[in-house]
Amino acid sequence: MAQAQNETDRNYDAFLAQLPQIIGKHAGMYVLLHECQIVEYYRGSLEATLAGAKRFGLGAFSVQEVTEEPEHLGFYSYVGGSGPY
Repeated sequence: MAQAQNETDRNYDAFLAQLPQIIGKHAGMYVLLHECQIVEYYRGSLEATLAGAKRFGLGAFSVQEVTEEPEHLGFYSYVGGSGPY
């Protein structure tokens, strides 16, 4: 579990650093992150989570909503997140 938390923490920091560049075009979408890189954007958190689990396995990715007030979802960033599915 600690490794998964470290991955989500690193991905969250990378997400925050990239947020100013992506908010205009991708607001309201969900971003799939792996190893501090944006992999793809999705319309729903479940769609992003399923894609991440299939590609990387649980704990090896995270999902964040592209919003002006981001929330660190921690464990939930790769098990379903919040918002529309």
